[in-house]
Amino acid sequence: MLFARTKDSERTLTIMLAAGKGVIIDAFAKDLAGNKITKAAPGSNLLVVTSIRNDGETDYIWFTIKDKDTGALVFEPPVESTLGAGKTLIYESPTLTMPDKTWNLLIEAGHGKK
Repeated sequence: MLFARTKDSERTLTIMLAAGKGVIIDAFAKDLAGNKITKAAPGSNLLVVTSIRNDGETDYIWFTIKDKDTGALVFEPPVESTLGAGKTLIYESPTLTMPDKTWNLLIEAGHGKK
């Protein structure tokens, strides 16, 4: 005797997407002589050093530096960096010029490719 097709059991399987997690460890400004600074005269040159660790899986890790007051992008590395789990990226910006106001910088970090 033949029976109609009947489902007797089922099982689901979930596979999570592995993703990185860019975490800012440190960020500071320095003058061109390499001294850490918290003040700079308008028009003077400075660098921003950013350290980012990947607290997730191997992934593209990115960061940006923005003017917090205006939202304007100050610096973004030209390419994302593939970073292994637990690894740290230390990046020094190109020379930046201090504007004629207090510069409130916002550094954002994350994961994933553009």
